[in-house]
Amino acid sequence: MDKTKSVFAYILSAIVVLITLISVLAIWDIVPWDFMMQYFGKTIKSLIVIAISAVVIYVINALLGSSQKSGN
Repeated sequence: MDKTKSVFAYILSAIVVLITLISVLAIWDIVPWDFMMQYFGKTIKSLIVIAISAVVIYVINALLGSSQKSGN
């Protein structure tokens, strides 16, 4: 389970770094601001959906995992 947490931590950290990099590039006008406004909202909404689905999967695994462990 610790490996899974590490993998998810690295993936989420990479996403945060990518969004930060794109934001800084938009501040310096290297990436057009229109591009940022168009895709930043979609990116945030996508991250929210991913986070909610991860929580649902975690709860399902916690509920099913605890019942399977107690049954053995």
